[in-house]
Amino acid sequence: MTLPALVPWQEMRARLLVIFPEGTPDRGFLIRDMTARTVFTALYIGAVAGSGAWLAPRHVLRMSDAQAERQDDDSRRAYLAVMSKAKAPSPAAGRWYAENTREPLRDEVIRQGLVPFAAMVERAGVPTTSPAGRYALRAEFAALFRPGLTGAQLDAEAAAWRRAHLSAAALARAALVRAGASTAGANITVQCPGGPSIVLPPGPSPTITKAVIEVFAPGFLGNPRVAWVSDSASKRPFRDAPLETALGIPLDSADLLPDVVLVDLDPPGRQGEVLLVFVEVVASDGPVTDQRRNALLDLIAASPRRYRPEHAAVVTAYMDRGGDPARRTMSRLAWRSFAWFVSEPDELVQLHDGSSANRKLAALL
Repeated sequence: MTLPALVPWQEMRARLLVIFPEGTPDRGFLIRDMTARTVFTALYIGAVAGSGAWLAPRHVLRMSDAQAERQDDDSRRAYLAVMSKAKAPSPAAGRWYAENTREPLRDEVIRQGLVPFAAMVERAGVPTTSPAGRYALRAEFAALFRPGLTGAQLDAEAAAWRRAHLSAAALARAALVRAGASTAGANITVQCPGGPSIVLPPGPSPTITKAVIEVFAPGFLGNPRVAWVSDSASKRPFRDAPLETALGIPLDSADLLPDVVLVDLDPPGRQGEVLLVFVEVVASDGPVTDQRRNALLDLIAASPRRYRPEHAAVVTAYMDRGGDPARRTMSRLAWRSFAWFVSEPDELVQLHDGSSANRKLAALL
């Protein structure tokens, strides 16, 4: 068996960032240092589908920098043979990971990361107590780590691999996030439904705002209008003065109001009513918390029209469910609120608070 040529594991991690771009579901499992070291170790021992060599978590756990530098074929084959034994010796010092990291490596990096994303195959029929390896990189994925693959060629081959091996949904999600990032240098024109177009400065928050107005509003509201859009750069928000007057709500509290206020003039199933939709855009921080939601409900209750809680919806909008802002702030979202993601525009997360008498699981399906 000819062993594949190697590049340092640090370079492998840089390539993982290209292969799995922003917007890839569960990207955190796929681009971490542990994943790069797993790919390196698989290539080090030749665990590529069809080669007859198989990787076990212990091969990664017990790898060390000193061992990784021994790249002649004899050293690599000896490492595979010794570490595949039932009573394989543990290196005295310098090992990459302790034994108690076996589960995150096996479960997160391999079973939830590389295997479902068609980067690795799993051998059937190996008992769970066996020291034998059961994982191998797919050959097409392994080829993305060969020496000399850089720049535009790496981009092209990574894109071709994604087209061939990732699901249509995963590809679409990643494309939406990349499209959002590509607008970073230009002003952003937003077409308000049933109203004028407005221009926002470049940046991640305005990019999400554009999607809220042009995608979320027509997708989830019956007859949407835009009442308010904040503009932190110019300090001059867009506001629809006639609509504001008709609503009877003063839209002038910069500290309280979220980034976007939408109005559904014809909410489905609620004839003769309006629905106020307060949307907070989160590109880094600032989701709609319980305190923020309660303050918004107090604002509309104090208006001459005395809106009730069922006349309002609060939404926190993110670029991507797997991005850092969502992972960092989801635990703070208000109950009885919603979360929406630009990269998954047809989906909506509801944080059900159990206030309804009909709160059994079957009633929520």
